[in-house]
Amino acid sequence: METVPYGFKRITPSEKKRLVNEHFSAIAQRYDLSDTLLSFGLHHLWKRTAVKLTGLKEDDRVLDLCGGTADLAIGALSRVAPSGKIVVCDMNKEMIKVGKNKVKSNSGKESILFVQGDAEEICFPDETFDGVMAGFGLRNLVHMEKGIQESHRVLKKGGIFMVLEFSLPDNMLFRYLYHLYSSYVMPFAGRLITGTDRPFTYLFESIRVFPSPEEFCLLLANNGFTDLSYKRLTNGIAIIYICKKK
Repeated sequence: METVPYGFKRITPSEKKRLVNEHFSAIAQRYDLSDTLLSFGLHHLWKRTAVKLTGLKEDDRVLDLCGGTADLAIGALSRVAPSGKIVVCDMNKEMIKVGKNKVKSNSGKESILFVQGDAEEICFPDETFDGVMAGFGLRNLVHMEKGIQESHRVLKKGGIFMVLEFSLPDNMLFRYLYHLYSSYVMPFAGRLITGTDRPFTYLFESIRVFPSPEEFCLLLANNGFTDLSYKRLTNGIAIIYICKKK
């Protein structure tokens, strides 16, 4: 029987898909608040930097994969306007509801579309998009490599794939303090904010089993991406990966 990583455990693919979906449904209404409080607002800086490094331009067609509440899409809107389009794809309908409500208050909202769908089976033809962005979502896929392959498929030749993911700090003292914060403080604070600690315990574990930057770049290269680079943020707590479809 096939099993896949779910934090420190291994479970069946269907179990992981169900549990991850339940996590996001449970915290969707307070997802943005928890993001801001638990990262001390740093996630806004990380996302702005990620959008900038993606190098989007006017008229581009962009896929925001695992786009959730649409922070990256909203941040990218001014770069592709007026005739560009951004599609936010996420499997969780509660996160999409929150994203749609946020977009309503933005000018140019007609340029952002929402699709409920699986990142491992993207519902668009080959070579549809000029850019694909994936912010803090690939960790949650049942088969992460399949999501990378699908991103490659829907990108035009020369298109940019940007991945923003959590990692571990470079400095060992900072890493130890971050371990204490993410393993004890985040689940406790997350429960106070959202009413449940399970998604935050999973977050802590999933960060620690995610590939190293070198391993992840190799995974991208093995799936047809080139011109790979990455940028560490806040001593390596988050990393932006940039690559291009051959």
